Amino acid sequence: MIILTSDKQGCAYSIDSEGTLYYTPMYIGGGIETQDWSEVDLMSLLGEDENLRLEVDQIHEQLIAMSKAIGEYYQK
Repeated sequence: MIILTSDKQGCAYSIDSEGTLYYTPMYIGGGIETQDWSEVDLMSLLGEDENLRLEVDQIHEQLIAMSKAIGEYYQK
């Protein structure tokens, strides 16, 4: 499982093999709960600050690229 963290947002992100984006909160000190992931509602980000949406999109694209590189991403 590939995980990218965002100190700015206080959470970590990962994707499944089909590219669904998930997040989990980060604890003080940077630890994360790897068993408690929630799906990111990408549609709800449309009403949020553009910088937040762009950052999440960039993280999503990075996770897809890394997953493709190691053979763990399979497009629908």
